[in-house]
Amino acid sequence: MFDKLAPVPINNSKHRNLMIFSMSWFLIGTWIDASAHSYLNGDLETFFTPWHAVLYSGYAFSVLSTMYIKNSIKDYRIDIGVLGAVIFGIGGGLDLLWHTFLGIEQGVEPLVSPSHLMLFLGAFLMLAYVFASRPNKESLDTPAVITVGAAFSLITFITQFLHPYLNVGEFFWYGIEELAAGSLFFQALLASLIFVFIIRFKPTKNQIFMMYTMSFLYLSFHSVLGDLELMAAKIFWGVLFGYLASRITNWYYNSESKQKMQIATSLVAGSYGLLFVLYLFAASIYFEQEMVWRFYGLGGLVTVPLLFGYMIGGLGVSPVTKEIINN
Repeated sequence: MFDKLAPVPINNSKHRNLMIFSMSWFLIGTWIDASAHSYLNGDLETFFTPWHAVLYSGYAFSVLSTMYIKNSIKDYRIDIGVLGAVIFGIGGGLDLLWHTFLGIEQGVEPLVSPSHLMLFLGAFLMLAYVFASRPNKESLDTPAVITVGAAFSLITFITQFLHPYLNVGEFFWYGIEELAAGSLFFQALLASLIFVFIIRFKPTKNQIFMMYTMSFLYLSFHSVLGDLELMAAKIFWGVLFGYLASRITNWYYNSESKQKMQIATSLVAGSYGLLFVLYLFAASIYFEQEMVWRFYGLGGLVTVPLLFGYMIGGLGVSPVTKEIINN
């Protein structure tokens, strides 16, 4: 069934860039809405808010842009992008009804309500359309790389209650160390999973830098309505992580090691943990909080992702031939 929904390749670079612009607008609205739920929660009483306006205008522009592109290339088929747009539109209508009759969700509720789950599914399918319509199936152009970063960000959005950079305060409270550590391990492993996926398409080191930095850029909008300094901090650490990931990619391409996939994913996950430990020290100074983690606990925040990342790397290796899996 999904083969019938495969999109026609879009070769025009202007069309590809237009799609990325519209989807970026669309997802920025998503993160600003998350910022409103976090910083203005008590003031949210209606569906009709400025952040919803950014979100749904981005969706509308994405739909109109795609219609324009499909008409330009004489493609009138129903594909995964059309399906995603329809699902998101239905989810948006249900979201309006939900907010009107049931009120505004609180806490984790916005991430699990039925109408929002439809919005997430529609958004994923629309991103999949941008990725699958790339001109060359064997490689990635810049819009495809940005799309992977955006999809990574959307997963991060859905699991934001398990994100160390969004819940750094939990690392300064006694009694919830397990939850705090678990949030770091989850996001570090997610970063390594994304690496296993994208490396099959032979991205350049600069594209890897762009993908991971883009995901942190989206993440930074979570603080835009509350603390612009925290927003800048997330971008800064995202740039550092993107740089380390690009260096790991460069090593991966030049290494002759038979274990290079496992080592690379281990380093990606471990780098995520290491940078967060440094961020934790910076946060302790910024918030004037006493560091409650001892040296071996902080070491574990780095070594556990290293170990798990190595295991994740096995997903990119054939269990029969032991060779790295390509397209």
